[in-house]
Amino acid sequence: MRDYEFWKQGNLPISYNMALEEYMLERSEKLGTSTIRFWNVNNDAVVLGYAESTNSIKEKDQSFDVARRITGGSHVQFDTNCLAYSFTVPRDGTFAHFDEMRKYYAELIGDALASLGINVTKVDNRASTINVNDKVVASHAMFWGVKSALMHGLMIINRYDADKILKRVVLNERKIGKNTYSEYAALKSIPHLSQFLESETSTISKNNKSEFVKKIISESVLRQVTNGKYSEKQLSENVAAVALNKFGNKHSGEEWFAERKPSITSDEAEAIPGEELDGKLKSGLGYCMYSQVSDKDFEKMSEPVE
Repeated sequence: MRDYEFWKQGNLPISYNMALEEYMLERSEKLGTSTIRFWNVNNDAVVLGYAESTNSIKEKDQSFDVARRITGGSHVQFDTNCLAYSFTVPRDGTFAHFDEMRKYYAELIGDALASLGINVTKVDNRASTINVNDKVVASHAMFWGVKSALMHGLMIINRYDADKILKRVVLNERKIGKNTYSEYAALKSIPHLSQFLESETSTISKNNKSEFVKKIISESVLRQVTNGKYSEKQLSENVAAVALNKFGNKHSGEEWFAERKPSITSDEAEAIPGEELDGKLKSGLGYCMYSQVSDKDFEKMSEPVE
């Protein structure tokens, strides 16, 4: 059993959350502890993958923030309909490869959802997804640092606003057999976990249901991961100041977002799965939750385009 710190906090700007991911990585490296966070944003945010071009964003406006993360993959929207999760660990030999870490935490999340009566049909470690009723409900990415590692992702709590996402970012289509299937249609029909927990929320007021479901799920994941053994940490002004001072300029700066500068070096990361540390930025990528899903599985998640 690892030594875990569970960090509690409210909703924060996406740049703040991205800085905190690096702060927790550093904490795992220096203190040899593992950290867990469940978090959200106080304003909608589109987050690009480490090696993704800004061309994926159709038009920037004041209704959403933008950021770039240190993990691979493509664009994804964080909003109040999601619950984000993060785990950092020291590179102490417990996981010999990032695939082992990804499989370990993904299966624990799947077990946590199943323990709540949710039909987890697949924990797909090739696609980095967790599927409910054969459709993606959670997706994650990894940073395999030299001395510490991160897995973070999001799960869908309430119905995603696919029309809003379509206006903001590129959503791709796939030709599968004789039919064309769209990520837009997949997002329109994506499961949301609140729908499976209606009995637990029957006595909760409509305004409080979302936060209540997030609480139920985060507590279930926390139990599965830690077996109830962890130290609870509160995000203080001092922690916030340290994280923002060390990493905030990068994550709130235009150069990092627009050009991915400065790139992560080999002194910092052994691998960012699926990416080159200093390769060219990629264009034309689809929505992150479906980017690695096989055609066979994607057919079940979308509908043919008329």
